[in-house]
Amino acid sequence: IMTHTNELYMGLGSALYALAKTDGRLQPEEIENVLQALNGEPQLAVVLESFAVQDRYNIPVQEAYDFAFRRFQVNRKQLDESTKKHFVDVMESLANAHDDVSRKERDLIKRFRRDLNKL
Repeated sequence: IMTHTNELYMGLGSALYALAKTDGRLQPEEIENVLQALNGEPQLAVVLESFAVQDRYNIPVQEAYDFAFRRFQVNRKQLDESTKKHFVDVMESLANAHDDVSRKERDLIKRFRRDLNKL
């Protein structure tokens, strides 16, 4: 059974995948940073599974991003300010996995923050 929290973290996994794919390829350091940022969280497995499924089917960035926001929209009552901030922090930790945070990655994080704040 999917809880609201799991749905939110499924969305986060999808958003992280979209971010990782904006520069065209997944890098091992990116996955490593996500693991560190979510270390000890009970929903880590949900995030990784969501991420892995998107990757397995090579889902386009926009589609993965839209999927994430459908999850967030449906479960927005559970999406409080601290959760939103945490999700943005996790996205930033993924982008910072390598020195050269691309403009595309920065733009996606800005958009992510803006879209989350609208919910």
